[in-house]
Parts: sequence; structure tokens; C-alpha cells
Amino acid sequence: MAVTNWVDHLSAKEVAGAVYPGVGTEGVLVLIAFVIWIGWHVISAKQESDKLSKLAKRRPGSNAWKNNVTDG
Repeated sequence: MAVTNWVDHLSAKEVAGAVYPGVGTEGVLVLIAFVIWIGWHVISAKQESDKLSKLAKRRPGSNAWKNNVTDG
């Protein structure tokens, strides 16, 4: 189907204003993206907190950095 006039094409009953697939799902997709974004922050904060508490339990001294040993 070749479209020669977009105004007539978009006002046709077959199209009914749908210019791209998935029209109307933007709100749901934004909500899903927001939940994933918040979840990522929660998970990364927990991982960083666990790593810092593990380091705090070791009680490194003020000169521990001179050994140049990485903890991984």
C-alpha cells in the first residue's frame, strides 16, 4: 500500500490515528521502566552496603593501603 497523502491516510477508518504499533502502551512502559529503575537503585544500594559492612568488619588500619593488595 503506497501512501501518497498522509492526511487522508491518517484520517481513514482502517488506521484510526494509529501511526505506530503499540499506541496507548506508553504509560505502562514508563511505569515498568520506573519500577526497574527504582529496583536497580535498591539492589545496588544493598550490594554496596554489604560490601562496605564486610570491609568495616575487617577493620583495616590507616596504613593498610600501603600493602597494595586488592580485595576484589
